[in-house]
Amino acid sequence: MAKIKNETMRWVYEFPESAKLSHIPELIMLGYDRFHEASPLIVHQHERSYEFVFVDSGKVTWEVGGHLYPSHTGQVFYTRPGEWHSARLNFIEPCSIWWMIIADPSEHSGWLNLQDEDRMEIHHQLQQLPRVVFVDNRVREPFTKLRDIIEHNESLASCRVRHYVLDIILQMLNPSSNRQIPLDFQEAMIKLTETIQAAPETRWINKELADQVGVSESHFYRLFHDMHGQSPANYIDRLRMDIACQMLRQQEVSVTTVAMDLGYKTSQHFSTVFKKYIGLSPSQWRRSS
Repeated sequence: MAKIKNETMRWVYEFPESAKLSHIPELIMLGYDRFHEASPLIVHQHERSYEFVFVDSGKVTWEVGGHLYPSHTGQVFYTRPGEWHSARLNFIEPCSIWWMIIADPSEHSGWLNLQDEDRMEIHHQLQQLPRVVFVDNRVREPFTKLRDIIEHNESLASCRVRHYVLDIILQMLNPSSNRQIPLDFQEAMIKLTETIQAAPETRWINKELADQVGVSESHFYRLFHDMHGQSPANYIDRLRMDIACQMLRQQEVSVTTVAMDLGYKTSQHFSTVFKKYIGLSPSQWRRSS
């Protein structure tokens, strides 16, 4: 029997878990992780298999072939068989993610008990899928169902696992449009985002930002979260960290200067936030870069 690891904020299933799932070699790994601070995630690949990562909360920036792909709450990032990939700077940002590694359908006759025509059509559509896909939050349910089935050896386990794995894939291939933001609000939010980016050192409060869009504070928070996949405070901190990295490349600029220019009251507070999102202290990051 393969192992299920139950660690703090981590759960992982690796094939084959039990006799009931031994007939589903297509599901290679399944897992959930919650990272409270930036954690190492170095470059790696999955031979002859796809990896799908659903961002349950927070934001993660991935690197594939030298290109960066930001993903946030409600989005799925995926890699094709054999693609080398990692988190940006080899550190995954604070977030909660569900992830699944499945065998390439083009190489397995009887993949998830599908007819050849259907499995090859899924293979074709996966090849055309954008690197990051916005899905409905209901995709969380099949992930949690899969965990329950695997942990408790529920009846008809093999059949139900195939059903939920296929459900996740089909939701990615046919994403929901329910998360669309009205055009007038999109334009207002884009303008507001540009204002924030132009003055990252400002100590913004949600009430002021909501007034600029012309909505209530609670409505603004929902709009911002739908558009950026994170709270305004987290967005601003991440924006500041990106700018901080650019400034730290200039050796003559001190860490204290960077902290003050970005609106932090002390360099200690700045360093704490920097390490939370980047995984290294400002001085360590400067040396490594």
